[in-house]
Amino acid sequence: MNNQPHIMQQASEAMPQARYGIDAPTVLRNLVVLGIGCIAVGIAAQFVAYAQRLGWLAVAGGICAVSGAWFLMSAGVMLWGSLIGKMRLRDRVLALVELRGDEMVLDVGCGHGLMVIGAARRLGSGRAVGIDIWSNVDQASNSAGATMANVRAGGVEDRVELRTADMRELPFPDGMFDVILSSWAIHNLNAPEERERALREIVRVLKPGGRVAIVDIQHTAQYLSVLQAAGLRDVRRFGRSFLFVIPTHIVTAAK
Repeated sequence: MNNQPHIMQQASEAMPQARYGIDAPTVLRNLVVLGIGCIAVGIAAQFVAYAQRLGWLAVAGGICAVSGAWFLMSAGVMLWGSLIGKMRLRDRVLALVELRGDEMVLDVGCGHGLMVIGAARRLGSGRAVGIDIWSNVDQASNSAGATMANVRAGGVEDRVELRTADMRELPFPDGMFDVILSSWAIHNLNAPEERERALREIVRVLKPGGRVAIVDIQHTAQYLSVLQAAGLRDVRRFGRSFLFVIPTHIVTAAK
């Protein structure tokens, strides 16, 4: 593994505590801006309505202010999901794959390392590999350096390797991994055929008898269909979880 080419950006110093990033930062920012803007407009409308004795404006301003409060509440819930909820969901997923401690684990679309670090903490002689293209669109400040700093902060640098790689073309031989994880990543591929390509790559590098667990907010019915068509067994989709705030499904299967 170590003699294969890979890209790893070193952080200048390890962070004292792992930081797994804010998910959907653009959406969160927009909710905050809308919330503050609506509340400000609503309050201004109330003053004007009082001064001009315009009842309809008072009603409209009240609706606007309430809408702003709803936007801000939604932003707060999303922030809770990024900082707390997704950690709880991660633990649930890792419990489902029942790691022994000697496995080779792959995290597809590892981001800031939530899953790959959680898996590595459960490994003894095993090893965890995380791949990503380090996009900042769906996770703020996403980079190999930030993830490596989290790996160090988690004390698992001896069990984790990071690579820059596309999930549609995994740079690994067939049947290399005992367990493959992916969280909130595959849905970022917009075209159904591209998602299928990524799923078939996951199947390809999974060992016979290996296990896969995919966490996502969209397209999980397609994941079920593709994994079943690829010959995996015990393909299962768990009911919606709201630990990440956005309704999330977990798909598991074995090869």
